[in-house]
Amino acid sequence: MDTRRTVTVDLPEALLLALGAAARAAGCSPSDYLRAVLRGALDRTPARLRPEAEVILHAVNLSADWVELQRRLRAAGFVLRRAPEGGLAVHSWPVERAILPLRALGLGEADLTLRYAACFPADIPHPTAVSAIPRPAGTIPRLRRNVRVA
Repeated sequence: MDTRRTVTVDLPEALLLALGAAARAAGCSPSDYLRAVLRGALDRTPARLRPEAEVILHAVNLSADWVELQRRLRAAGFVLRRAPEGGLAVHSWPVERAILPLRALGLGEADLTLRYAACFPADIPHPTAVSAIPRPAGTIPRLRRNVRVA
C-alpha cells in the first residue's frame, strides 16, 4: 500500500515559483506535480522512453482518478480502453487505434486500481433503463383530454 509522509525540502524561492507555475499549467497542485516529477525522474530506465510513453506516464502520475487520467490522456491524443485479451491498452484519440498495452509501460491495471481506489470505469456495470410497467392483458390506456380551468 502506498503510505505518504510529510517531508520538508529547502528550495530557493525562484524554484518554488517555477514549481507553482508548472503545476498551474498542468492543472494540479504543486505537491501532485512535484510527486509526478520525482516519480518520473526515479522511474526512468537507462534506455530513454519513447515520447508518447513519457506523455502517458506523466498523465498517470499527475492524475488523481480514472476520469482525470482519461481527460489528460485525451488532451495528449490518447485514451485507455479494455484490450481484447483483457488488460488495458493505450489507444490513439480521437481515431481509436491500439498503440500499446499498458503493461508495456510497466503499469498494471491492479496498480492503477489501487492508486485510484476504483476499478476501470468501463468495467463498472451501468444501471439499465427502467422499462415501463407492463399493463395487464386486455386493458386499454386512458386518453387524457385537455381540460381548461377557468
